[in-house]
Amino acid sequence: MAELTPNNPSSDYNEMAPYWAMIDAILDGTPAMRAAGEKYLPKFDGEANPDYEFRRRNAKFTNIYRDIVEALAAKPFSKEVALVDGSASTAVQEFCEDVDGRGNHLHVFAANLFFTGINKAVDWILIDKPPVPEGAVSRQDEASLGVRPYWVRIPADNLIAVYSATIGGQEQIVHARILENTVVREGYGEKTIKRVRIFDRDVAYDADGVASAGPASFQLWEEVVQTSGSSAASKWIPVAGGLIAIGIIPLIPFITGRRKAGSWCFNPPMQDAAYTQVEHYKQENALQYAADNTAFPMLAGNGVTPMIGRDGKPLPVPVGPKRVLYAPPAVGDSTAHGEWAFIEPSGTSLTFLAEQIKSTEKQLRELGRQPLTADTGNLTVVTTVFAAQKGNTAIQAWALNLKDALEKALQLTCLWLADSSEPEVSVYTDFAIDVETDRAVDVLLAMRANKDISREALINEAKRRDWLSPEYDAEEDEELIVSEGFVWRAGDGSQMPGGQAPNAELPSGGDTANKTGRPVEENDGTET
Repeated sequence: MAELTPNNPSSDYNEMAPYWAMIDAILDGTPAMRAAGEKYLPKFDGEANPDYEFRRRNAKFTNIYRDIVEALAAKPFSKEVALVDGSASTAVQEFCEDVDGRGNHLHVFAANLFFTGINKAVDWILIDKPPVPEGAVSRQDEASLGVRPYWVRIPADNLIAVYSATIGGQEQIVHARILENTVVREGYGEKTIKRVRIFDRDVAYDADGVASAGPASFQLWEEVVQTSGSSAASKWIPVAGGLIAIGIIPLIPFITGRRKAGSWCFNPPMQDAAYTQVEHYKQENALQYAADNTAFPMLAGNGVTPMIGRDGKPLPVPVGPKRVLYAPPAVGDSTAHGEWAFIEPSGTSLTFLAEQIKSTEKQLRELGRQPLTADTGNLTVVTTVFAAQKGNTAIQAWALNLKDALEKALQLTCLWLADSSEPEVSVYTDFAIDVETDRAVDVLLAMRANKDISREALINEAKRRDWLSPEYDAEEDEELIVSEGFVWRAGDGSQMPGGQAPNAELPSGGDTANKTGRPVEENDGTET
């Protein structure tokens, strides 16, 4: 049995890896799908290699899946992901302006995390901190030296092993291995250094089976290639290591898939859409192949003796403008001659394949983002709203999982900062209004006209639906309304803006009988 090395993946990783590879190929688009070859575009029975290679190199790929996921992943980020006012210290607020040491705000980091989490069912946040230089004895010293915690997004396919245990009534990670391959410049070229970062905690069980864990530590291993004559062998050696100051492994998962019991395997939420995208890819290329072979008219020479070249093979027949084809009489019989004709195959099979593709496209969009892009023209209003609520429930659940993951990551950040605050994160989850019918504006205006809601409530609902910009100032706008020659009079005439008395008379032409509580133009009394 071969010796196991630090880059050995776990069984959970091996189970998920093929799906993650498929998602990467889909997201990378046409070049990646073509490069995958028979994995996603199998050969036809008896298809020769040159024919398959021509078909593979020219394969068509319409990436509906990515369009769907981009739309879903954008929903929580129409409003900024930010700290809840008063929940965090100044140090944490400053940290959120640049969470990864690369200038990315919490909102940007969260958006990337959310997109990948939807695609692969899980994504990870590592909260790390550089070693403290000698001579730094306080937090101020660390800050002046640029030593601060930072976040790293760990893709699911880079976390090659993860194990957890229940400690103190909570699930905690006790071992993890992360691929950290690095490309470095070497002269005018490049080389890849293979590295694995290992986090570990010793776990012990008492007589009752209750687990306890020691302090967390890390090791960084690197593969070194050793040459001896004409042969080369690789060896893994530790190049760094030590204890983790906060005592725990600083890894936080963001999960969208349903986790399988007792493992770190998942049922990805978008797997049906992903497999349907691959099927769509096959169907598109089946249609393209069929069209290449049958959709073009073919020239037939009936009773025509072909001209033979020096190699003994028939010469190509010239076809096109300013070309003349001759069919001379048969030798010895002036009445017998051949003829040329075009054969055009029926397009029935092509029509069937095209309809099949349309059906798959519709199914794919319904799977991915129903009812945002699916054809709902034949659905009742009730069915549409129900489908919208069902679809949004999943997205809202993912957004709430995101909020939870970000808050846990900030809690670990506070441990690194020795900060006692308990940050809370605001993530937008009000998606229901995105799929409301056009009647919403009419309902709200009617409620305002009947004085069932206030002007302030109407404006808040308009902001909520992005009918008004978030910067809209109601008081400032009210002053502008008055300055333009409008007044606001309640149905009983008791309230008027702009400092006017409740029973102030309208200028000549004013509509004193206005009962709607809506603006009235003073010069001619026309309701607007």
